[in-house]
Amino acid sequence: MHCGVMVTGYNQGDWGRLMAEDYDRPPAVSDADNMDDTLYMGELVEPLGFDSIWATEHYGSAYSMQPNPLQYLSYWAGRTSRVDMGTAVIVAPWWNPVRLAHEISMLDILLKGRRLHLGIGRGIAPHEYASLGYPIEQSHKYFYDVVNAIRAADGAERFTFDGEVYKIPPTTIRPQARHKGDLTTRIKAAFTTKESARLAAKNGLGQMFVSGDNLDEMTAQVRQFNTIRAGLGLPPDQPTTLLWMYCAETAAEAEEGWQYFHNQLIAAQHHYFEWNNSGFEGIHGYEEYLKRQTADVGVADAGFEARRMTQPIGTPDEIIEKIKTLQKAISLEMLVVHVFYGGMPRDKAEKSLRLFAEKVLPEVQAMPTPINPASLGHPLNSLAQRFP
Repeated sequence: MHCGVMVTGYNQGDWGRLMAEDYDRPPAVSDADNMDDTLYMGELVEPLGFDSIWATEHYGSAYSMQPNPLQYLSYWAGRTSRVDMGTAVIVAPWWNPVRLAHEISMLDILLKGRRLHLGIGRGIAPHEYASLGYPIEQSHKYFYDVVNAIRAADGAERFTFDGEVYKIPPTTIRPQARHKGDLTTRIKAAFTTKESARLAAKNGLGQMFVSGDNLDEMTAQVRQFNTIRAGLGLPPDQPTTLLWMYCAETAAEAEEGWQYFHNQLIAAQHHYFEWNNSGFEGIHGYEEYLKRQTADVGVADAGFEARRMTQPIGTPDEIIEKIKTLQKAISLEMLVVHVFYGGMPRDKAEKSLRLFAEKVLPEVQAMPTPINPASLGHPLNSLAQRFP
């Protein structure tokens, strides 16, 4: 099994100031200091034997301060010589497709033969859409225009594209990539709703879990997605999954990892649903997020206990068993672990990462990744079933 590390910075201690809208004073810990700690953690990834470094894309808040994943991964391409790079995710609607295709091609050159694993999403937080000036209610339209435009760019030296949003005249991407023609063949998409799953399958995309869920729901989502793919005549997909990791010598020590994880869920709740948020009311395609926003139980607390079965938080032996269970349940192929989050002190994050690398990583990398019956879909018979 491939095992990568998400290297991103969260200024967890700044949320009290942000939620109070107290912008007249600076953060208690500067973003620069926070990112210095994050960069320190990133320097450990390749020497400790991991397979890849991953980046994400967010704007404006203390949550995952990483505005351009390709810029960030270009830094890591120059700092490393062996590991692959991955995006989890590029938010496609926030990009001009010609510019995105150029930046992907350039990063492929900088990697000197290593691979870029593309994960792409459509974004959730209304405040990010508003600040960037893109219409959130048209996110699906923008998403698939961008995805299909970068595929067109990857498929030929000279290409055109006639989409709903973008009309691209005859254009060439330079420098041409080392892996031209193969950069966009295995894109993974982050989604949670059945409609988004249907659109992803229809457009030939794979599946990426960005946060995970309880085991039964994760299994059902993979099975549903592969059922849709089977109905389209496509082979089953094996997901890439991002999970939060905290590795400790004893179960008692591991318990504080769950507090960091809960802190992380609170930060996500603030970023996506509360801070600077006008709400999801009336936004087509975001009905599921409106339901979560207006539920009696907060997003951070909903399902927290169930996630104890899926997140790799625990002793080395416990984590290995959880990953084995996940592989059987969802046919997991690539695992990416968050290692520095939720206000975790850097020394504890480093201790956890080193212990995982010593005691868990060899077992994970030696783990077979078959497609298991639990996650296989079944062909749907009628056109109405395939495209409800």
